[in-house]
Amino acid sequence: MRTMKFLLVVLTVVIISGCATTEDGATWKCTAHGLVNSYYTGSDSAMIHLQGFSSGGSYKVTKNAQGTEATGTTANGTPFTCVKTK
Repeated sequence: MRTMKFLLVVLTVVIISGCATTEDGATWKCTAHGLVNSYYTGSDSAMIHLQGFSSGGSYKVTKNAQGTEATGTTANGTPFTCVKTK
């Protein structure tokens, strides 16, 4: 059972690793102190996984007026920023 949970976590990280691409061809890159993995598509929330935690969480974001930057804060107070790169 423990092995299965570990494999599911690894599979999830592999599937959502890297930058996300939206329907309009946009790519987003997220940054945060201790960031292990992130996933953001331009929606109202981002998946952020920080060092020291076994998995990531989904956190609400606030986008700037241009729609090119989204910011938020994780449950432990770590701020993160996701920037549209394309």
